[in-house]
Amino acid sequence: MSTTPPRQKRPWSIFYFALAVLYLGAVNLARAGLALRGESFIASLPLTMPLPYLAAGAMVWGCIFCVTAFGVWRGWPGARKLLLSAIFVYQLHIWVNHFIFDTSDYARQVWPFQAGVSVAWIVWVWGFLFLPGVRHLYLKR
Repeated sequence: MSTTPPRQKRPWSIFYFALAVLYLGAVNLARAGLALRGESFIASLPLTMPLPYLAAGAMVWGCIFCVTAFGVWRGWPGARKLLLSAIFVYQLHIWVNHFIFDTSDYARQVWPFQAGVSVAWIVWVWGFLFLPGVRHLYLKR
């Protein structure tokens, strides 16, 4: 007779949430790959941000979000805390880039919309991870 406790089923919402975080990581890794390869359409853009900087930032965030997505899916206790801080620092990094590298008037005109997107990301991630059932799932281990 086995003495291991029965395996708890993971809610589908966790699976889809982890998939969304994995997608965010994959998009960043793809952006890093394109920047490293110096794709012609990226090279033709009037970028003020150096491509190695863009590639390095995207690579770091891609790795962080891919690992975090796996941790969220597996229910690792530290994954919740990592994602709570990572999404905030990620958005902060985006805004540092805006302040340093946005030079055109159009880029600054869309800041209110981009601020809304940043707030929406933070609210969505934090809101989901602070749902009582989700929070309990990560705190009980």
